[in-house]
Amino acid sequence: MPTDGGYTGSSRPGSSHEGTSEIDLTVRSSVLDGWTVLSIEGEVDLYSAPAVRDAPLAAMDSGVDHLLRDLTAVPFMDSSGLGVIVACLKGLREMGGDLAVVSPPNSPTTKLLSLTGLDHAIATHATLDQATGRRAMS
Repeated sequence: MPTDGGYTGSSRPGSSHEGTSEIDLTVRSSVLDGWTVLSIEGEVDLYSAPAVRDAPLAAMDSGVDHLLRDLTAVPFMDSSGLGVIVACLKGLREMGGDLAVVSPPNSPTTKLLSLTGLDHAIATHATLDQATGRRAMS
């Protein structure tokens, strides 16, 4: 998948979170079948949510109105992450766009989206290929 841009690093240098010295988060941006894909890797919580929020805002500012959030590599998300997703959905819908999410079945993020009912408001797919309508390569 070609990378158009991204963010890598600690969202709060020198901070600690549950026994770690830094919060590692990566957000990569690419374009696939007409969708701007934001692939997120790492925990999405109060400390990392600003970085997760900034990537779609930058994309929307540049005119992107169809975003796909790939949460496949997100092992944990709290209410801050949910808030960022809802804000992104609202902003996209206000501009006539849409948001979809990739999150594998039985993953913590899929369970959280289901628990909160967001899986009914946001198209949620098990794989990136499924989200873009592409057939998986054998």
